Amino acid sequence: MDIRSLLGKRVTERIKPSAITEMMILVKKHNAISLTAGEPSSDVYPADLLRESIEKALRDPGILSYYPLSTGITELREWIAEWMKEDELLPQSYGGENVIMTNGSQDGLNLVSEAFVEPGDTVLVENPTYPEALLAFGKEGANFASVPVDKDGPIVEEMEKVLSKGRVKMFYTIVNFQNPSGCVTCDERKRQILELARRYGFLIIEDDPYRYLRYEGNHEGSYIKMAQDEDMVIYLGSFSKIIAPGIRCGFMVVPSKIASQMGELVLATKLSLPAFLQRAVFELLSSLDMKAHLAHLRETYVARRNALDASLADNAVPQGMTYDLPMGGFFIWARVPWLKDCFDFAKYAVLEEHVGVVPGAAFFPDTSSADSSTLRLSFAKTPPEIAREAGLRLGRALEKYRAKCEH
Repeated sequence: MDIRSLLGKRVTERIKPSAITEMMILVKKHNAISLTAGEPSSDVYPADLLRESIEKALRDPGILSYYPLSTGITELREWIAEWMKEDELLPQSYGGENVIMTNGSQDGLNLVSEAFVEPGDTVLVENPTYPEALLAFGKEGANFASVPVDKDGPIVEEMEKVLSKGRVKMFYTIVNFQNPSGCVTCDERKRQILELARRYGFLIIEDDPYRYLRYEGNHEGSYIKMAQDEDMVIYLGSFSKIIAPGIRCGFMVVPSKIASQMGELVLATKLSLPAFLQRAVFELLSSLDMKAHLAHLRETYVARRNALDASLADNAVPQGMTYDLPMGGFFIWARVPWLKDCFDFAKYAVLEEHVGVVPGAAFFPDTSSADSSTLRLSFAKTPPEIAREAGLRLGRALEKYRAKCEH
């Protein structure tokens, strides 16, 4: 018997390899400078405080047992609700009972997909968008429609054209410093899109992992706060970008009408998440000076962004690269108009100049119309001196690759 013949379509047809993971593996294999991973740098993890918080959590041995609530420990869920309300992100009517802890925001995407997506449903996404979200929805049999973005978010007129052609079940959006484009959805766009959601009856999935990594300008509001008590929005958040990715601690905020069903789904799929880790995160958040911590993160990452920007201006822009400098987040979304195959170039850059980038075409839901002249560059894990070297190597790679293609 060939065991592969027993696999279902979810595995054999709907799940595709991750281009980001493939590039990260290639970079590590060749010991290259990495501009690939969209993850925070280990030198800014609050490691000492987290260690102390873990010790505090262990003082209660009962926390190592199964936690009775599949939705997560009560104290952490209530802390998140109050934190979001203080930051004007959440309606006052919401509380800890609306918060469900997840194994990072990707787990939240999977729960949303399992709860709402049936084979053949249409999910509207930004173009470009986060490819692992496409995997989460796609494995449940979703079809995709897409809307282009500019610096202020999804283009509403283009969105309405899509909506007028057929029913859309939900709209997935990364609202702050979008992965990969770096755009931020302004409040006016949010208001217009909420009106479209009312008119066409679709759910908004508001993914917001980069909000607190803003380097210039003022924060925008949230869909979920603007919607108030209308059941139109599910919010996804995560501590991965501002604490540490390895703790795998994310959360989702859901309307009260579906909170019990979503909790039952968590129970059915994983019984519960590690309450011990959640307790440690709660202890950390209770003692952490969040304002000072976030200021340190911003100071660290803006220096890295600026160093890469300066090096790209000297080395890659002369080779035709263009980009808008993001006001936050981890990514520079670059375009090289003469580049015809960003996948081939990304491999070439690793092998020839030992610098890794992610091919931009991987972020487009429709591969047949993907922009192969685009590249995503992540500066989060590159200290300024390494960022400067990365820009130098990338410029050389572009120059050599262009010469190779012209011969």
